[in-house]
Amino acid sequence: MNTRALSRTLEAPVEVDLGPDHEAEIVVLPQRKNQPSSMEMDEDIAAYWGLWSEQIGRALAPVLQKLADSLPTFSSAMICTADGFNLCTLGVDENQVSRLSAMTSSLHSIADAVSSSVHDDRGGRLDQVSLTNGTSSTVVLAVRDLIIGPLLIWVTATGETLGVLLMRAHVAAEAIRAVLADE
Repeated sequence: MNTRALSRTLEAPVEVDLGPDHEAEIVVLPQRKNQPSSMEMDEDIAAYWGLWSEQIGRALAPVLQKLADSLPTFSSAMICTADGFNLCTLGVDENQVSRLSAMTSSLHSIADAVSSSVHDDRGGRLDQVSLTNGTSSTVVLAVRDLIIGPLLIWVTATGETLGVLLMRAHVAAEAIRAVLADE
């Protein structure tokens, strides 16, 4: 059996004969060329995440409320970390918040992987994902270059155009940057 693997020092795949008894091997892939180095959380914030996440959620709650108020057919909104931890949420059953934030992170990661494989990493990191189900639309928008690492905004509305939803999500992203910019 031959398996393709990427080496840290080689750009091209390398064929490796793993043999019939080999079950799995972990291969560490190099960092993407276009991926900014500011994708990681500040060490001090990571060390006290429980305390920080509560304070950050409180600071960002007005951003979500303003987003909700700007959409007459608002259904739900959430701000979570790119690795799936909720910071603040509106319009989602409390029992579903953790699950939704984890799924949002997974959805964005999968869409990013598909996009980068189709576009040969020319466009950098994935910025947004949109979903439509009947008259309901959802936008997931990445917000980068923040002191706590990247965040995701999830917003759902019924009967709104995708353009309106994207514009409102971008306004919320700028408000988040105003609070948490890594400058």
